[in-house]
Amino acid sequence: MPAIPVLVKTLAVFGIVVIASSRKVHLGLAALAGGWAFALWQGLPFGRVVLLSLKEFFNPENLLLLLLVTLIMVLSSAMRKAGAMEDFARSVQAVARSRNASIVLTPVLIGTLPMPGGAAFSAPLVEALDPEKRLGSDRLSAANYWFRHSLEVWWPLFPSFILTATLTGFEVSRLVLINIYMFPTMVFLGWLFLLKIPSRGSPEPSPAPGRGPEGPVTGARRVVAGFAPLILILGTYAVLDVVYRAAGPALGLSGAAAALTGRYLPILSGVGAGMIYVAVRNRGRGVWKGSLNLGTLKLAGVVAGIRVFSALLSAGGAAGSAASELAAAGIPPLAVAAVLPLISGLVTGVGFGYVGLSLPIVLGLFRAGSFGSLPLEPIVALVAAFGFAGMMVSPLHVCMVVSAEHFKATLPQTIRRFAAPLGLFLVAAMAYVALLARILRG
Repeated sequence: MPAIPVLVKTLAVFGIVVIASSRKVHLGLAALAGGWAFALWQGLPFGRVVLLSLKEFFNPENLLLLLLVTLIMVLSSAMRKAGAMEDFARSVQAVARSRNASIVLTPVLIGTLPMPGGAAFSAPLVEALDPEKRLGSDRLSAANYWFRHSLEVWWPLFPSFILTATLTGFEVSRLVLINIYMFPTMVFLGWLFLLKIPSRGSPEPSPAPGRGPEGPVTGARRVVAGFAPLILILGTYAVLDVVYRAAGPALGLSGAAAALTGRYLPILSGVGAGMIYVAVRNRGRGVWKGSLNLGTLKLAGVVAGIRVFSALLSAGGAAGSAASELAAAGIPPLAVAAVLPLISGLVTGVGFGYVGLSLPIVLGLFRAGSFGSLPLEPIVALVAAFGFAGMMVSPLHVCMVVSAEHFKATLPQTIRRFAAPLGLFLVAAMAYVALLARILRG
């Protein structure tokens, strides 16, 4: 009986994981089980599989990653309870010059502090900017959802970004630059397709929040106070990143320790500064009650399960064997790099889902030489674009569900509104990937 190709094993395990996830099995547990199934199928001894799993879980980078993701979610929850999110939204509206600009900026800036189902928070704020719903419920639902996720693949606080950085080994600044084209592209397409004023309406009003009886000085202070947590987080991160780059070599840390310190110290310090601000501003610990909840722990479990899944795929030799089998079958590796994340995003409905399930396989193909001389950066950008597209149309994506429910629109109505800009986004992404590959090849 001929041996089963490793590529078939890999895709079979991949399919089982995504089907289990779509049936509400915890994605971390599904990924862990999939990794174990593949490793045992490949003939690895049971004891070695256990040791590899424990080694990966207690890997210092994995523990730091879990800590970072947990703290970000805790901070977001505390800010919501403390009213800091509302202050943040009011500050956005105060600096915007038009209703459309406010509809863009409100979900975008709320999205800088990611939280599960965050579109539920930005939805009432967006609705307040168009109380008569002159844009229509389906447009408002789509706009809230679309702009809320315009930072998804390049903003350093998103779990999907953090997971991508750890899997690829890219520095934060490098990964930001690779995918930064996404934001202006999405804003342009969203403005063009979602914010067109119906011709029967009156001229677009300019919002005037933040101009109350307190006067311009107090109003300006309120605007700054609303942005303060984000300013502290990003400012602390930026300063410490520069300081560490300059002073880090003098600390004499080993290569691995130096890399981990440089990657996590600035961002952990930034999140810590934001947490201190929220605690001091609210004069007590009430806002922290319940912030470390089951949802946050589940998210951490997903990240841990995906990390083990990736390690076991690597230990089982999935990449090298699959690469040679792809070449023999004539299947273009670039097709795999687009289709796998698209399917992953569609069936999981979350960013770290398409990153964690598809990126390890694609990276394995790259390291096995399947992509020839193509640099890694355009491959990562391709995975991000197609995984993002799959996630955006997934009915499992909580943000789309809550946005549609808030505006009393159906999922098909919401999807139909952003289908055209999403399709054009993929066209723009493929053109960008081709250009990036050409530039980096020299």
